[in-house]
Amino acid sequence: MRQSWFIAGLVGILTVGAVGYGLVIGGKHYRYGGSRLMVDLGHPDALIRTASLSQLPRDFLKVPIAHDVLTEDLVYYYEQGEDRLGMNGALKRIAYEHELDWSDKLLVSVFNEPAELAFWRDGKGALRNYALVVRRNALAKVLQEAAKVALQDSQLSQAGAIETPGGKAKVYALTLNPRRTLLLIGQGDKLVVLSDPGMLFDKNNKVVAGAQDAVGQWLTDDGTLSRQFALDDGARGAKPTHTFAIGAPALSMGYSAFMPGFKGLRMDFGTAWSTSVWVDSAALPKTGLGDAALWKAVPANPSACVVLPLDWSGAQKIVSEAKNKPVLGDGAKLDALNGSALACWYGESTLYSPVFVVKVASGLGDRKASLQTLANWAVTQRDAKGNKVGPASISEKGDILQWRSATPVAADVLAQHPKVLPAALAARGDYVAFSPDGALVDLVLATLAHANPSVADQMPADNGTLALFTPQRLSPMVEQEALAALSGGDDSSLRDVAAAKLPPHMKALAAYPAYRLELPGKAGSGWQHVEWHAKDDAK
Repeated sequence: MRQSWFIAGLVGILTVGAVGYGLVIGGKHYRYGGSRLMVDLGHPDALIRTASLSQLPRDFLKVPIAHDVLTEDLVYYYEQGEDRLGMNGALKRIAYEHELDWSDKLLVSVFNEPAELAFWRDGKGALRNYALVVRRNALAKVLQEAAKVALQDSQLSQAGAIETPGGKAKVYALTLNPRRTLLLIGQGDKLVVLSDPGMLFDKNNKVVAGAQDAVGQWLTDDGTLSRQFALDDGARGAKPTHTFAIGAPALSMGYSAFMPGFKGLRMDFGTAWSTSVWVDSAALPKTGLGDAALWKAVPANPSACVVLPLDWSGAQKIVSEAKNKPVLGDGAKLDALNGSALACWYGESTLYSPVFVVKVASGLGDRKASLQTLANWAVTQRDAKGNKVGPASISEKGDILQWRSATPVAADVLAQHPKVLPAALAARGDYVAFSPDGALVDLVLATLAHANPSVADQMPADNGTLALFTPQRLSPMVEQEALAALSGGDDSSLRDVAAAKLPPHMKALAAYPAYRLELPGKAGSGWQHVEWHAKDDAK
């Protein structure tokens, strides 16, 4: 659901920006009464590069799973979104009131232009802030006539100016409604549209230097945004019609510093579609991007599993420099663990309680003491009032070490998932497992004891296996969690829409077989192609 909302939102935003570009020239004074958005325009979180704005949604729906799951609702959202309708209304009103000859054909031609659309996360981690960079060839007539009427129009005003390598560029504000104002900056044959004035101005209406530099580069240097995602590095053959790339910070929800070898994910669309991962091979764990042994340790029938190429020594450095350092104990080190981790989700648990499996570092001196310090950090011991009550207690049975939280599972979680147990960390042999749901840790221990089948028993797995998705098990899990999250909110209309729209989409997704993602060959640096393999017996 999150992915479908996300893609639909991107497409809607594309249209908003492109149409708004026709009103670049104005002259009234503008006052910005908001606050500075904490976004770094020089480092976008995600990027869409497209050869045609108008073709993007329908080309995306050529991917079978996108067509079946998102259906034509995607195109409806694209054409009927509030921002697009508001922008179209503004254009028609301006043309009518000022007797301008802006034909529908002229305006539609804008959507056939190539564009780059960059995104930044807001305070909640959603990619809601955007910048559109587009050529304005098709709107030359609109721009000339807009210059004549801008001073008399109520929705267009001058917001200031910025210095660029090509000289001074004026900044205009186009107010769509009380909730949305766009900034428009044109120079030469380029236009930049910013989704919020706070991306360029601080709370005192002053231009932020770093933002000015970034916008100046977009206006004067073709492909600046694409180069920031290395989209053309090592490219072979024709450029894809549409490319969507998202960086590791957004994908990992801010934890990318723990995985310096993984830089992002990319999908290309055109006559066919493909997936790639962005890799820095020098920063990967010594074991590489993946580890076939981990797939033998995780229980069979997951909803999803993903490899996490963690850098444990880097994590130790981050923890040691943190303002609020976790109390691990004297001499404790996170690099007691080694190599990539595997995170897996199971339908018996919750979307917020995956199980993590990793291997102990070779040559570890005191395995028990090292893991005890990790348990003190990961397995929180708190009383009913939230007060910490002491270090995690250990239980030993043969070569199995276990630590369990004394903190009870929340009642609302137990109501939906009665088998969920308090958080646990356990080790058997060279493997360590942790989960906020201790029942999953028990499953891992049973798998290591060969009392429960593993994922590797169900599918081929090697060091190039990066992920596994089982739509039949994942879709009901996502549906349940999404509807549960909305049930406690104040927006009843949103709950009603989700209850009506979400189940059919999830049912369509559940009809697909399981897929595993494979990296053919050894991981190099740069964008690496990933292959999707369907598992015929997923059901």
